[in-house]
Amino acid sequence: MRTIVSGLRAASALCWLAGSLRRLRRGRAKQNQEEITMKKSTLVAIIAFLSAVVGALGAMFFYLRRREAELDEYEQLLFSEEPVEDDAPAETPDAAEEETEE
Repeated sequence: MRTIVSGLRAASALCWLAGSLRRLRRGRAKQNQEEITMKKSTLVAIIAFLSAVVGALGAMFFYLRRREAELDEYEQLLFSEEPVEDDAPAETPDAAEEETEE
């Protein structure tokens, strides 16, 4: 009879231990589902990548804006009907001869 009682006690102890382990696993599983952790190095890498993307987009925006202004200026010079006047007018050979005769 003592062996049966001691066997029952051992079985109940094993059941209690197994139940405790299941509860512990479920608790950790719930904790892992609710809490998402990330390494600091991963976060730094993501921030560095996003900064590089923003920098590249900004540089492209300013380059295209400047290039568009240059093309507009060139188009205006190319298709304008008025002749472009130089700051210093070129002298014609006839005007140079008249000045030397006087």
